[in-house]
Amino acid sequence: MSGRLISWDDREVPFDLLVSIPLHGGSEIVARSPGLGDDLGFVRVDRGTLQSEAAPNVFAIGDATNVPTSKAGSVAHFEGETLIPNIQRLLQGRELESAYDGHTNCFIETGFHKALMIDFNYEIEPVPGVFPEPHVGPLRLLRESRLNHLGKLAFEWIYWHVLLPGRPMLGISTKMQLAGKELGALEPERSTR
Repeated sequence: MSGRLISWDDREVPFDLLVSIPLHGGSEIVARSPGLGDDLGFVRVDRGTLQSEAAPNVFAIGDATNVPTSKAGSVAHFEGETLIPNIQRLLQGRELESAYDGHTNCFIETGFHKALMIDFNYEIEPVPGVFPEPHVGPLRLLRESRLNHLGKLAFEWIYWHVLLPGRPMLGISTKMQLAGKELGALEPERSTR
């Protein structure tokens, strides 16, 4: 059976199998606060500093923001690395640093004890390569493998015993690293951005 998807702007997309995610929305209190949120209830922030566009003493991270990233846990983690120093700068009367580049990475379980891993930011869409170390990985980006599944299982332990207690995670940078990425896999017009 085939169907067609009609978007809000009347574009039509044919499909044989549709797997969709409902529209995400932010908090109703944000949506009701004049100037704080966008039409979907996400806090409007500067995407590099995470400072609210409505008030200089308001910051937001993670699912609360309108930044053009996924709603993955790594986003909140990487944003936190920008947020804390920027709050300190604000309190000291110093200029904020536009440090968050949209870095996101996550495992995507594909079944049968295999997973994909993706790593991207505001400017670079997911591309093949290795992660976290250039040339050695050991995890392959955009390639389904058992090793990526095992990496995801290992990350669960790292999440509870390293990230939540606030310990640094060696080898993983807040900023997306280009080393190890096959940037030539991008469409030619996208790789020149």
